[in-house]
Amino acid sequence: MAGRLAVGQGKCRILPGIDIGIPAGNQSRQTSPDDTYAATLAALKAGAPGLVLSRKYSEVKLENLSAVGRAVRKAMND
Repeated sequence: MAGRLAVGQGKCRILPGIDIGIPAGNQSRQTSPDDTYAATLAALKAGAPGLVLSRKYSEVKLENLSAVGRAVRKAMND
């Protein structure tokens, strides 16, 4: 990540993407609310200036979106 941040030289923000409920095959692990919460909280605690969530809102499970909200509130209150 540090190398990617150096490329922008402080002139642009680099936002981490958090995949939420991307459809996967039967042999693939599906994202849980705990996964979403942990990824969101880790990105924010690492200093991310923001996040990009999922790819299509209609595919997002509301439990996972709620987990993002919990992580954002926690990160802002810590």
